[in-house]
Amino acid sequence: MLMSVTGCAVNIVSSARDDQYSDDLNSVVTGRMNYVIDGKVMTPYGAFRPAWPAPFLNAVNLETGEVHAFPAVAIVDGSFRWRVRPGAYVVTRIGFGNFSDDTFISWPRIVLCVPRTPGVSLYVGHLRLEGRSYAEDVKLSTGTRYTVRGVRYHFEVADEAPDTPARIKRLMRHIPDMPIGDALVARWKADSQGLERTVCGELLRL
Repeated sequence: MLMSVTGCAVNIVSSARDDQYSDDLNSVVTGRMNYVIDGKVMTPYGAFRPAWPAPFLNAVNLETGEVHAFPAVAIVDGSFRWRVRPGAYVVTRIGFGNFSDDTFISWPRIVLCVPRTPGVSLYVGHLRLEGRSYAEDVKLSTGTRYTVRGVRYHFEVADEAPDTPARIKRLMRHIPDMPIGDALVARWKADSQGLERTVCGELLRL
């Protein structure tokens, strides 16, 4: 989904400084996101193979229907510190490339629940993109054989941050049965507030 469900252009999310905290308009959201392929964390990230590119994500805001593009994570450890408009966000994609690339993940059924947190930051956990390599032999009706290779993903969210007065926690959620694609758009058009309550519940409140 490159455009929002309302047809508006993508909104660019900015990074926050280390000394910057949430205000009335934006929450400062912190955490980590990393590819973990066959048990190996793929840091440090880089622009050229064999390094993997640092992952970024796009997510749709369920209040406005607009897609927001979040910056790529830090090269060294996958950390991020973003300035985000409060609301419920459904992740539509993670990573560079297209459907044939191992780095590209479409509709992972991950939700960010971002309440207003003025004066502090919001910690959303470490999203581990756990991938397992596979190679499968395929035989066509013509008798032609070839091998399909790729990575299959599942997702884990780890809480790695201690509790402090300057930080609120709302860990990212993986909802396996959440509607995606056209089904999500139809659900949003029918009852956007109900969808927001379903995926975030009380997590948008302090």
